[in-house]
Amino acid sequence: MQTLNNTQQRWLALSLLFGIIIGISALIIVPWLNHLSAINDDIEEQAFRIKRYQRVIASREEVLLDVEQGRKEINSLGYFSTQESASLAAAELQNSIKSMAVDAGGELSSSQVLPNKEQEGLVRIAVKVKLTGDMEMLRALLYEIETKKPLLIIENVTVIPAPKKRNRKTRKTEERGNVVVTLEVSSYMRKQM
Repeated sequence: MQTLNNTQQRWLALSLLFGIIIGISALIIVPWLNHLSAINDDIEEQAFRIKRYQRVIASREEVLLDVEQGRKEINSLGYFSTQESASLAAAELQNSIKSMAVDAGGELSSSQVLPNKEQEGLVRIAVKVKLTGDMEMLRALLYEIETKKPLLIIENVTVIPAPKKRNRKTRKTEERGNVVVTLEVSSYMRKQM
């Protein structure tokens, strides 16, 4: 075993000291620097998001104007009922169906307002009617309903032959060519906010 002289011992001690310093820095300082780098990356990402959100917020007024313009265009088409309440819209729908049936040559025997349903910001107003008339009346009525504004939707249609009448003198049943029609007609209005 060889002994070291003083100079060699000093150099060995210095190299051990630097080794310990480098080891400690590798264990403490490098992870700390990596953590700082990750924090800086997170800060940059958050700054990018903030700028993007600021752009979205800056365009908010433009989007709101576009939405309002779209609502005005949809309302100008006349597809929705413009009444102030669902009950007024139901009464208007009921009167409209009655007048269309009479104009087509039919005879309205009953009319019933069905419960309203809310669907995606719209209120569905529905009326169930029962009427009697011939096939020409039915064709004219269906055409009138389909072309009417506000938009009317025929949902359930039942057509059955009208009951036969007996001739009092001959006691024979007579075909009249009439049908009994039961149908549900619905319309929509915007939900009042």
